[in-house]
Amino acid sequence: MRDDAPIMSPYARHVFVCAGQYCDPDGKATAVYRRLAEKLGALGDYTNPYRVKRGLTPCLGVCIGGPILVVYPEGIWYHHVDDDAVVDRIVQEHFKEGRPVEDYIFHRLEDNPVCASRHHGEVPGDE
Repeated sequence: MRDDAPIMSPYARHVFVCAGQYCDPDGKATAVYRRLAEKLGALGDYTNPYRVKRGLTPCLGVCIGGPILVVYPEGIWYHHVDDDAVVDRIVQEHFKEGRPVEDYIFHRLEDNPVCASRHHGEVPGDE
């Protein structure tokens, strides 16, 4: 690593909130982003190694069913995260208790055959 590389506090999860105009035409993503900050509490603290880092992004490529949230490293995608109760459940159940909120999941990275094959050292079409 270079001597001038930045130093970043550790974190356990990174959640991206899509604020794209097609995914979120009513502009609710910014409110979701703020609500996450309010609800995370200690999980939002920069000194907490279990913290959840938030990011607001202009597009996640889904374009319907928003606001959309994607949580890494699990690669869990949530849809219709459009009210405080849904945000509260994701923070409590997924981030604090480690149980993803199945009612709002529409995609998991582990279900993607490309990602699964890379995990096992195989690339489809690379015979």
